[in-house]
Amino acid sequence: MPRTDVTRQRLLAISYMLPPVLTPQSIQIGRLLGHLDMEVATVSGPLAAAGPALEGEDDLARHTAHRIEVGFDPPAPSFALNLARRIIPLYARVPDEFRRWIKRAAEAALAKLTESGFRPDMMASFGEPMSDHLVALKLKQEIGAPWLAHFSDPWADNPFRAGQLLANAVNRRLEARVIAAADRVVFTSEETRALVMRKYPSGWRAKTAVLAHNFARSLYPAPPVKSGGLALRHIGSFYGRRTPLPLLRGLRLIDPERLKDVRVELVGRTPQWLRVHPAWRGLPKGLVTSSGFVSYARSLELMVEADLLLVIEAPAATSVFLPSKLIDYLGARVPILGIVPPGASASLLRRVGGRVADPRRPQEVAAALEQSIAEARQRRSGPFMPWGDEAARAEFEVEHIADAFRRLLIETATPAA
Repeated sequence: MPRTDVTRQRLLAISYMLPPVLTPQSIQIGRLLGHLDMEVATVSGPLAAAGPALEGEDDLARHTAHRIEVGFDPPAPSFALNLARRIIPLYARVPDEFRRWIKRAAEAALAKLTESGFRPDMMASFGEPMSDHLVALKLKQEIGAPWLAHFSDPWADNPFRAGQLLANAVNRRLEARVIAAADRVVFTSEETRALVMRKYPSGWRAKTAVLAHNFARSLYPAPPVKSGGLALRHIGSFYGRRTPLPLLRGLRLIDPERLKDVRVELVGRTPQWLRVHPAWRGLPKGLVTSSGFVSYARSLELMVEADLLLVIEAPAATSVFLPSKLIDYLGARVPILGIVPPGASASLLRRVGGRVADPRRPQEVAAALEQSIAEARQRRSGPFMPWGDEAARAEFEVEHIADAFRRLLIETATPAA
């Protein structure tokens, strides 16, 4: 039975990505766990060879009773990996490239729990990768602890994997096993919850909840005095069908004279082929630049220093995705333009005061860019004013989200009356 002394509650958290690994998932989950007033044991992939420590590392370390790192080398993104996935339908897709880590992680966790005597009051698993949930499923069968499964993305219904018919059929069965066995299932947007749960018995919805991503206000530097040209920035990597093409096609429809004081910066991974695409080559030289990865702290500086922040999603009729980078943007208090389909991101942007354009409509993107650039020039002419609806922004501060997460964990561990 779980203890009633909340300050001594023990949590076993399964997340392949944790600080100091430099990924959005690591940043979000590390910060969330680090703000809990619980004793935490973590099961993760190897962390020692990762890059510089991320914010939240110290907070998480203070609560960490045991850190169980389970070695594994997933296949690196490459031409060979993509070719193998095309030829072998299930390769690195059921549920993902971390499949062989599942058994190792579960066995290592059980051995450590037995050796240390750490008895968790509850478990939480975090996907992506979805292999995290299958580790938790094995542990649930062994130790029986109440289990919260947290989905940052859809699994079998992920639109980026729509063409993977055989893999999706297997993943639907795996997903169903996870959702049936979990005591609580959490999604990062209402749209994702609706998409995933529509195929399950209506009674299962009662154990679901929505918990958004978070930002930490204390991490952002003070706003600088801006000078020079206007800086429009997209910070984050592009992959798959999510590319900068909707932005570039919109820019091409704007009179170059209106863009003479503008620079558009893509910070993060950008596909190599983009530089030879007509949509890029047809723009004025130097208007758009791309650079590689930066540290998390530097990414927050770049947000605060920008005149306009850009969110870009793949063209679609609707989108359930609410990227963590958009929540990071909110903390910068800088205007945001979302080139996003109707859906989770568009709804949030409108609520906080941002502008939205459909990535399928270049004319709409161009008009939104021109209006946003005009407003950015006006903001430059006066004293700094924080942008956006403060009440809406406050909902995503880490203290608020972590408190909601803690309540969900306690509810998960509390037997129904």
